[in-house]
Amino acid sequence: MTSPGDAVRAMPRGPLTALAGLVLVLLAALALREVAPVVVPVLFGLFLALVAWPLVPWLQRRGIGRGPAVGLSIALIVAVVVLTFVVIIGSVTELVRESPRYGQRLTDEIDAIRRFLEGLGVTVDPEGMLAAVTPASIAGALRSVASEVSEAGIAIFVAVVAMLYGLAAGGSLQDRARSAFGRDHPLLTGVEQFGVDLRRYLLVRALLGLFAAVLIFVVLLVLSVPLPALWAFLVFVASFIPNIGTLIALVPTTILAFLDGGLATAAAVVVAYTIVNFIQDHFLQPVI
Repeated sequence: MTSPGDAVRAMPRGPLTALAGLVLVLLAALALREVAPVVVPVLFGLFLALVAWPLVPWLQRRGIGRGPAVGLSIALIVAVVVLTFVVIIGSVTELVRESPRYGQRLTDEIDAIRRFLEGLGVTVDPEGMLAAVTPASIAGALRSVASEVSEAGIAIFVAVVAMLYGLAAGGSLQDRARSAFGRDHPLLTGVEQFGVDLRRYLLVRALLGLFAAVLIFVVLLVLSVPLPALWAFLVFVASFIPNIGTLIALVPTTILAFLDGGLATAAAVVVAYTIVNFIQDHFLQPVI
């Protein structure tokens, strides 16, 4: 009589190995899904460490010891992250506080559109148009955004800790890898070249984003659009998103400009974003 073990051993090795590998891949995918809230910030922190790593040798070449150079690099990056988070928190808080006024303004504008359409003979349902844009619904949406931002604070903390570890341990890890594999090992040279290429790409995108953010900040100040620092920061971040980054930055700014200053202000914002994006893509980017 054949035992279960004999039956398993009698199976072809190829299909059995493939089945076992598929099961392991599925288990790994499920495990990554469960730990994603921790893994993603850790990977992002290590990514920041890779980007910021040239600061350490740059400071060392100016006569600063390795330990102080790592400490200064960490302090600079943490200061930038904290300042950015403070700006975002303050801006979202301001939006939540002003949401009743913006909600009422949106209701009035929709009512004016309804009257205009009725003057043209087009009948619309005012209750249906206003159902989703009441001041309470807008305030609820903004509170949800504020809650997401507060939860993101935990992820940012994890990312900063991972970045600190990456910067502090990067040098010793690099020395140990060179001792184990040799200075010219293809794996090490490939990783170093990847870091150089990545930093070069990010530097170009950062320069383009900074150019656009400064111009947009000035335009929004001139147009008296609320929270210009937040929208300028959004332009900077969106510059790292290909194709749709400009649209992502444009939509919320235009809506707020419309609610605060009317249709003319919103149209001016759209024109300004279009001009800045055109200059960035067709003049500045080819030069850089």
